[in-house]
This record gives sequence, structure tokens and C-alpha cells, in this order.
Amino acid sequence: MHRIIKCVMVFFISVTFLTGCGHHSFWDSDQKVSDDILEKIIEGINNKDEDAIKELFSEYAIENSESFDADVQSMFDFIDGNIVSYEESSPAGSFESSDRNYKIKKISSYYYVSTATDKYFFQIDNYSKNTLEPEKQGVKSLIIVKAEDRLKVYDGNEKILFDGEEEIDRYGVYIPDIY
Repeated sequence: MHRIIKCVMVFFISVTFLTGCGHHSFWDSDQKVSDDILEKIIEGINNKDEDAIKELFSEYAIENSESFDADVQSMFDFIDGNIVSYEESSPAGSFESSDRNYKIKKISSYYYVSTATDKYFFQIDNYSKNTLEPEKQGVKSLIIVKAEDRLKVYDGNEKILFDGEEEIDRYGVYIPDIY
């Protein structure tokens, strides 16, 4: 009987720790976190609200962007009309690193986003957690192209995300000069 009581107590204590405090619940999936970020980006785009977009990005991304404010305005100009729908292009993927002193989690997500007249591809890199370098927590980059140009993002000759085989470290909002 004591063994059963101990097992039940351990179970409840474990559940309590697993569902404890934090910005995102333990049970939030990478996709849910990504969808929440995308929905806030869409709201910011539809309202042409630069501050709402800026709030999503990390301090580090804003500081290391070539021209964050101008790039956000270019995004508003590039997107033709209000965004009316989105769908996942491929599932969100994540990278995690941690030890006793820090935890880092980067989520990359991929969406098709549609207005009444056009369809776009969004790639979002977001540090949902970074206790090692807190200034990097938040959205790192948002790359936007027309949906039909999605594969150009990964083409090293286009120099959007790769230069040849080497990855380009993008920060802020990036719309390639292919338009």
C-alpha cells in the first residue's frame, strides 16, 4: 500500500514540475509556438504596425539587421493587401542545447501566407528560449518571397539563405532583391 501511495505522490509531484511556470507551457509544441508568432506577424502586417512587428524580434536581431525599420516598411509594401490565410509549408523544426547553466531553443518554421491576390512563403527563425544570451531571445529572422520562389531561398546561387554551401546569417526582415 505504501508503495502505491509513494508512486501516486511521485506522479503528482512530477506533473506539477512539468507544468510549472514559464512563458510557454511545457506542453506547447514547436508548431503552436510558431503559429502564435506567425499570427502576431500577420496582425502587425495587416495593421501596418511597425511596433508590433518590432516587439517580436530579439534585441540582437534588431541591432544586427542592416536596416530594420526600412525593412519592415519594405515588407508592408511588398505584401499586396491584407493576409487572409496561412498554411504550414512544412513542419516546424527545432534545435536545442542546454546544460545546468543555460538553455537555448531555436525553432524554424515555414508557411505559405495568402492575400486576396497573392501567395507568399515565410521562413521564420525564432529563439523561443535563450538563457545563455537573453538579448537573442525572440525572432531572429523573417525571410519573405513569393510562394513560387520558395526554392530560391535555399539555392546557394541566389545568396538568400546560402552563399554556395555556406549559410548566411540573416537578422530582421529580409526580402531578397529578386523582385
